[in-house]
Amino acid sequence: MIPLPTAFLVGPVVSAGPGPLPVARHLRALGYDVVEVDALAQLPAAVASAPPGRVALVDGRFVGHLHALRRAVCDSRPPAISGPGTLAVAPSARAHLLDALTAATAATAATPTTARTASATPTAPPARPNSPRPGDTPVDIARVADALAARVTVARTDPAPLVAGIAESPQERAALEARASAVDEEAYRLKSAVKAEDTAFTTFFVRSYSGYAARWFARLGLGPNHVTILSLIVALGAAATVATGTRPGYVLGALLFHAAFSLDCIDGDLARYTVSFSKLGARMDLTFDRVKEYALFAGLAIGAARDGDPHIWWLAAAAMAFQTVRHQMHAAYEEVSAGPAEDAPALADQVQARIGGSRWKVWLRRGIVLPQGERSALICLLVAFTNPQVVFVVLLAVGVVAAAYAFLGRFLRSLRRVRRPWSKSAGLSLGALVDVGPVGWVVHSSLPGRSLPAPLAALVALLVLVFSLAVIPSVGVDWVLIGTLWYVLIVGFASRQPLNGWADWVLPPTFRAAEYSLAIVLAAALAPAALPAAFGYVAACAFHHYDTIYRLSEDGTHPRRWLTVVTGGHDGRMLVLALLALGGATVFAVGLTVLAIALAVVFVAESVTATAAQIRDRDATGIPAAEATAGAAR
Repeated sequence: MIPLPTAFLVGPVVSAGPGPLPVARHLRALGYDVVEVDALAQLPAAVASAPPGRVALVDGRFVGHLHALRRAVCDSRPPAISGPGTLAVAPSARAHLLDALTAATAATAATPTTARTASATPTAPPARPNSPRPGDTPVDIARVADALAARVTVARTDPAPLVAGIAESPQERAALEARASAVDEEAYRLKSAVKAEDTAFTTFFVRSYSGYAARWFARLGLGPNHVTILSLIVALGAAATVATGTRPGYVLGALLFHAAFSLDCIDGDLARYTVSFSKLGARMDLTFDRVKEYALFAGLAIGAARDGDPHIWWLAAAAMAFQTVRHQMHAAYEEVSAGPAEDAPALADQVQARIGGSRWKVWLRRGIVLPQGERSALICLLVAFTNPQVVFVVLLAVGVVAAAYAFLGRFLRSLRRVRRPWSKSAGLSLGALVDVGPVGWVVHSSLPGRSLPAPLAALVALLVLVFSLAVIPSVGVDWVLIGTLWYVLIVGFASRQPLNGWADWVLPPTFRAAEYSLAIVLAAALAPAALPAAFGYVAACAFHHYDTIYRLSEDGTHPRRWLTVVTGGHDGRMLVLALLALGGATVFAVGLTVLAIALAVVFVAESVTATAAQIRDRDATGIPAAEATAGAAR
């Protein structure tokens, strides 16, 4: 059983009447086990002996809205968060809290006992019956927070327009309670739950009701992860309905897919409404987004194949592959660029700030990159009113425009760093994203120093592969093996470390495009019946590549080296595909099917096992494995 987080109610108590303090009731309502501590000297031992999990220090004189307290002590994203009379600390920062308490104790020992606590007024109040006993030192949470800030990042929370403060006297308590009663807490809570900045479609067609839906789910007792799973189930239902290949099935599938997207927005609103954030929820949300979209692609392909078009699978696989390559480009650039992600919407905002204009222009520029909301709306409209062939062709065409716009912006910004490489950590991240296997390791470890920039070498490798695929109709598949061997050789050369050159971020999307294209083209040219297997192969590899992105963005970890050895890396898998092609249509179809299934099992099993181990380690010690071995998470 996971222990409850512990809240230490500290400081003198100023109660407006008999009965338990409202702040104690609030903390218990938020799931905390409340422990009263009278003096600073007692606090280090109490914190050290508390069960594993989150701990909070709350001043007994705290008065304010429940949601203000919830935001101050329940937000698990920062390692520590401080507000008026509150300090909440994640398990990974508890050791730092103990050090801060020791420092605060030493600093307070030199201060007269008449010193005021947090939020004190300039004039000392008269002694009260419930003041600390003579010789005891009251706990100054603000001083502890300042001492902790020297050791770990402490987020500061501003409760406004909600009310949160420290009552030094019954009169101050009555005044704070009067201020709190004048504020509509629920209205603010509902408004703050809805994502403020979003794209045009999501703003008008989802955010107008998502907050109310989030509140309804909260009252039902459901959490964000429950809604995320519900969104996946609805999306799989959409995929099943479009697989019927009928117009009613397409229309119903479009409606269900929009409902799944709405639920995907609602789970975030619910997380903000209840201040329930978790890394598992973030991982589920990101992973399920891709599973939902690609499952719909599979359903559309099944429906069209039932209608007599078996070649639809190559269009479905191409649409999935191109979307994955786009995301790889975004992720690779974000890994190497310092600070927040410099994606195209952010660039549009900068342009908007310089030239001015209406909000519609900002939304238009954001829409050019085809964000999730607009892409979901486009898919729903196309599914409902056209056919699967049109769906995939339009998605590919619009995706090319969006990718070109995003690539141009990133490339122009990268030109500023021609003579300034990215950081070493950026090179390590790209090393995980390129997914080069043992064959490439041998190649680049045996070659002399680099003489060509990595992006240029990768482009040459891609051109060699494209040429070998283009000559299949005239000379057969023999050239595919030769071209793939040359590709692997050049890729090994291009992937030499460190990958922190000004344009090295183009390597991961380039390698993804090469691997996915090889599987799809060989299936279409040699064994059209194997196109569903090619779709499955691309889906399995895309899952692995997305999983690597999510691990890097969450805590700086990535799949273990043994996984790359077992699965060959993208270059090793391409060699296997080329060898299977030499065996003919039957061998290729059977081999591709077996390979797709095996990769899916290995990639999914490793991801689930690693995630479960991280959660289990966090439940047992409060510290993720990555933090325990490498310091703090990203």
